[in-house]
Amino acid sequence: MTPDASYELLGARDVRVTINDVEILRNINLKIGVAERVAIVGANGAGKTSLLRALSGTLPVASGEVILCTEPISTLSRATIARSIAVVGADLALPFATRADELVALGRLPHGTGPGGPTAHDRERAAAALARVGASHLAARDVRTLSAGERQLIAIALGLAQETPILALDEPTVHLDLKHRVEIADLLVALADRARTVVAIFHELDMVRDLFPRVIVMKGGQIVGDGAPSEVLTAARVADAWGIPVERAARL
Repeated sequence: MTPDASYELLGARDVRVTINDVEILRNINLKIGVAERVAIVGANGAGKTSLLRALSGTLPVASGEVILCTEPISTLSRATIARSIAVVGADLALPFATRADELVALGRLPHGTGPGGPTAHDRERAAAALARVGASHLAARDVRTLSAGERQLIAIALGLAQETPILALDEPTVHLDLKHRVEIADLLVALADRARTVVAIFHELDMVRDLFPRVIVMKGGQIVGDGAPSEVLTAARVADAWGIPVERAARL
């Protein structure tokens, strides 16, 4: 898919999600366009990860519809979805030995890597992705031997190697030291500047205010705010969404 600025690149229309008959998301309506940087914030259990999973098609909806590149995601093949949206989870763990560069090269699978394994071009793109996150020195390492922060860099590189118009990240700076947090922050801005849409779950409100022109605030499985940080991250909204005193929220 090659979306342009007129597309509804990613969206939800009256989406409701249940798990074991428990309502997890309800009344979800949103539209995300090309090259947007959108942060999803909220307290633990607010539904942030469930929203990201529903938008990427990995969590089925009970009602409503998720839209991907103007098409209902329920009508698209997994291969088509994987060429359109890359999802980076909050933790990367493998039970078996895998070199970091080989794992990142798996991001090329949606683009037709054959039974013979990654092509020379795939390996080149994987190496470029590792370089972009500052992890080239980890290429030959077994992912199981890496620190939590190093594994997070590999996970982001895997998403970059997928080369999709949308990159969805669940807490991309978790486990990272200050240097790498700054570098990943700059990378997210650069991606949007190059017409890739970035949707990311964040807990650090200071980073959200600095990085994201649009913020979605969640509470109790619903969107309770959607707009510019100055509009939706008010002391009153933060106090309500996180359940803290207003005077404390005003200092965040």
